[in-house]
Amino acid sequence: MGSGSTAIAALKGNRRYLGYEIEAHYVRLAEKRIRQFILEFKSPSLLDLLGE
Repeated sequence: MGSGSTAIAALKGNRRYLGYEIEAHYVRLAEKRIRQFILEFKSPSLLDLLGE
């Protein structure tokens, strides 16, 4: 999962992604970056992913 860059690229391309990470620090980092991207992008379908 790393820092979430691949997940964000997938979202930009309207694709699905599956992330896996062992280190909790990187999970939190990726979640933060993905959430920030979704909120900035303001796509209704992506906001549904956040439950907002």
